[in-house]
Amino acid sequence: MKTQVILFLFSVLTLNVYATEVHSIAFANAKAIIIKSNDWKSKSVDVQIKEASGNIILSETLKIKNSDRKYNFKNLPDGEYSIQITDDLKIATQHFSIRKEEVKMSQSVETIHKPFITKKDNHLDINLMTGGNTAFINITDINNNIVYADKYETATIHKRFNITSLVPGSYSMTVSIKDRTFTHEFKN
Repeated sequence: MKTQVILFLFSVLTLNVYATEVHSIAFANAKAIIIKSNDWKSKSVDVQIKEASGNIILSETLKIKNSDRKYNFKNLPDGEYSIQITDDLKIATQHFSIRKEEVKMSQSVETIHKPFITKKDNHLDINLMTGGNTAFINITDINNNIVYADKYETATIHKRFNITSLVPGSYSMTVSIKDRTFTHEFKN
C-alpha cells in the first residue's frame, strides 16, 4: 500500500483562478486545486479524495460560506486520483492525475443525482433524474421481505406510491443507480 500522505489544507478567501470543466473546481497553481463552495446549493458538502485503488486519503465536510477550500497536492506521489463532492442533491466525481509538477483534471465529470423521496399521508413520492442510467426501486418491510420491486430505464422518474395497502410498520425504499444505493426509511 502507498505510504501515508499528508495533505496541506488551506482556506482561502479570494484567489485569482482559472476554472476547469467543473465550475466548482478550479486550479490555484500546478499542484493545487480549489473547491469553490458557493457553487453548491446545500449548507455543506462532503469532499473525498481517493487513490485509483479506492483508498480514501482525505474525507471532510465543508460548510458552505463565502470562502473556498484549497487542496495542495505537492506531497502526493505521481498517480491517478479522484475527487468526489457530495451534497443533499447529487454526487459529482472527477478523476485527475498527478504527473511531476502538475495536476491534470479529466474533462469528464460523473454526476449522480440523489433520489428525492417524501412521505405525506398515505403516499410515498420519488423524484429522480437518472441521466439515462437504469434505476432499481425496491420497498422492503422490517423483515427484508420485498413488497415492491421495479426497474426503470427512463431519464427521469416521478412516481407516487399509494401505501394504504401496506401492513402498519417500518419499511425501506431502496433506490439503486449505477454503483450507488440510496435508502429511505419510512413508517406506515
